[in-house]
Amino acid sequence: TILLKTVINDILDSFKLQDGKFHLCIEEVHLPAAVTQWSKLARAHVESCKLKFNFSLIGQLPQHVLMDGVRVQQILTNLIGNATKFTEAGFVSLAAEVIVDGVRQLLKVSVKDTGLGVPREHQHRLFQTFTQADATISRRFGGTGLGLAIVRDLVDLMGGDVQS
Repeated sequence: TILLKTVINDILDSFKLQDGKFHLCIEEVHLPAAVTQWSKLARAHVESCKLKFNFSLIGQLPQHVLMDGVRVQQILTNLIGNATKFTEAGFVSLAAEVIVDGVRQLLKVSVKDTGLGVPREHQHRLFQTFTQADATISRRFGGTGLGLAIVRDLVDLMGGDVQS
């Protein structure tokens, strides 16, 4: 039932994002505490998959920022979940840093893994709705093809950029 609820929520989020009816809940977030919590959740998930987890914080974090912390957590959950799904052995790493761009402070997160990888000719499909890099992927690993599309849409809504 939890998996079904997650899939239904992902589908609803995807439709709302595509229709422009999804709204962020921007609030003041204590960033060091949030990043610590996000890394703990990521570590628990990665290690439950019998993989090594690496976390690095690059530079100093501002104490308080305005953001939708719940949706940033959703982005990280989708990225980490995707990384662990396609990594049978090795590690998943998460790095976080704040980049100052004029008057804006941007949170940059990077997720890397030792998984099977995606050939360059299929990478453009990674963030498309209901699409996976290869037709055999859904048969072998499961999934709806929504996770990375939701990541892309949320990051776009936040004024950011996502890359493979």
